Amino acid sequence: MKKNKSINTAKKVISAEIAALKKLSRSINKSFIATVDTLYKVKGRVICCGVGKSAKILEKISSTLSSIGVSSFTLDPTDAGHGSLGAIKKNDVLIIASFSGNSSELGNIIKYAKKLSVRIIGISSNEKSNLIQSSNIKIIMPKVKEAGNKELDMIPTSSSINLLSLGDCIAISLAEKKKFNKRNFGSLHPSGSLGKNLSTVEEIMITGKNLPIVKETTSIKNLVFTISSKRLGCAIVMKNKKVTGFVSDGDMNRGIKKYTNIFQKKTKDIMSKKPLSISKNYLITDALKLMNEKKITALIILERKKLKGIIHMHNIIFFMNS
Repeated sequence: MKKNKSINTAKKVISAEIAALKKLSRSINKSFIATVDTLYKVKGRVICCGVGKSAKILEKISSTLSSIGVSSFTLDPTDAGHGSLGAIKKNDVLIIASFSGNSSELGNIIKYAKKLSVRIIGISSNEKSNLIQSSNIKIIMPKVKEAGNKELDMIPTSSSINLLSLGDCIAISLAEKKKFNKRNFGSLHPSGSLGKNLSTVEEIMITGKNLPIVKETTSIKNLVFTISSKRLGCAIVMKNKKVTGFVSDGDMNRGIKKYTNIFQKKTKDIMSKKPLSISKNYLITDALKLMNEKKITALIILERKKLKGIIHMHNIIFFMNS
């Protein structure tokens, strides 16, 4: 019974928060557009300030903005009153969130911002509050029912979810406006599995003397030696410094079946003449996906039709698991 009651409570909380998010969706207006435009044009940093639960959520919003290339940090209102106001500069933009909009801790920040003519994006559910009245851009959050019962409806839940969602809306809209993409994101997240998933083939491609390069006129005997010694199960065929073909294990097997005198033939007789290639900026995960789709184990990497390297499925698997 206790378990069922807990499940019912959880479902009621989720339902209340979904209802709050629907209200938020209906409230998005010109102030939101002005916010995205302002952050897009900002020449300084985006400084996020809040009190209580709002402060915690603004830490996440600030972090998300940084992850899409927008210089951002949080400023603690208490620290601001003891010297940290100096962190605010003329070209910055302030995002200040307060559900009541009248938190006394925010007063010094607002006054200082006004003195420097720093633009303030105010977020509050109280349109008559000091914060909203002092802001250049006023985002009025809808008043929502918190998810707790009558004894717990003072705990910020639905309102906190709405602020978090608003921050995500701003970040994603701004990222789209900046034409931010996976490659940009990857350059800012070099560590961990996320960084690996967003790495490019240039980082792990095989280059230089390790490439299995042969000529069109290379004998099958020497071709087999090159494939064996380079241990990639393939060879790149070149003529006049240009890639003209590719030999895989499959090409070798087809050649053996086609020619009874296979060792009297040349590489050009068995090579694939239109090998699949990608650029060095191709994501590693996309390269692996392409290999699986085409049922191949290696891809040539070209840049302006010039050979840059090769990437093998084994290299990708080793990189992803290391």
